[in-house]
Amino acid sequence: MKKYDESERLAISAVKQYAYCPRRFGLMFIDGEWGDNYKITEGNILHEKVNDPFFSEKRGDRFISRSVPVFSDSLNLYGVSDIVEFLRSDNGVNIGTREGLWLINPIEYKNGKPEKSHSDKYQLCAQALCLEEMFKTIIKSGDIYYGKLRKRETIILTDEIKAKTKDIIREINFLLDSGFSQVPSRPDNQNCSLCSLSNICVPTIFNDNFSNSARIEKLMKSR
Repeated sequence: MKKYDESERLAISAVKQYAYCPRRFGLMFIDGEWGDNYKITEGNILHEKVNDPFFSEKRGDRFISRSVPVFSDSLNLYGVSDIVEFLRSDNGVNIGTREGLWLINPIEYKNGKPEKSHSDKYQLCAQALCLEEMFKTIIKSGDIYYGKLRKRETIILTDEIKAKTKDIIREINFLLDSGFSQVPSRPDNQNCSLCSLSNICVPTIFNDNFSNSARIEKLMKSR
């Protein structure tokens, strides 16, 4: 396994972007284009309410911490979990900062609603994989709070979801390690209507050797 310098670690947010659209990932993490739209602004406002690294709340046999740094050496990952919920349980693990044994439940905050790409699930799973490595435990589920729906959705982190998340991480690391500088193509079935990078992504067709009919077809697919 390749040894990575800490400065080369992959941000967990890249997992969501790649799962949602490899081209969007490339524009962000290869070309450095981040874009902005009202969805991004709403999401930033939502995260401002939960991202307080000094916040800790205890309720009986449960306590929560916000903006928890997480990492994995084996997967070359780092990031910040919006909220990590700790539940006292005889089936839990020692977490070092509090007495007793605790189950660990990561919680991710999203402004919108569940996506067909399942990219939010893979991002949550990536956080769980980091926490599993950090605390030498198995995390069977996590939660995603959707601002649009105003509710938490429990995600069962099956072996299949974990395997798929690891595959995504390996694909991203391979792409970046290979020095690949060309942004991946847009998937044919990709919905670009709410993408903050649509104005950056779509005009690239005019730099390609497409006929007018092919350009029109690609434009229509991006709507």
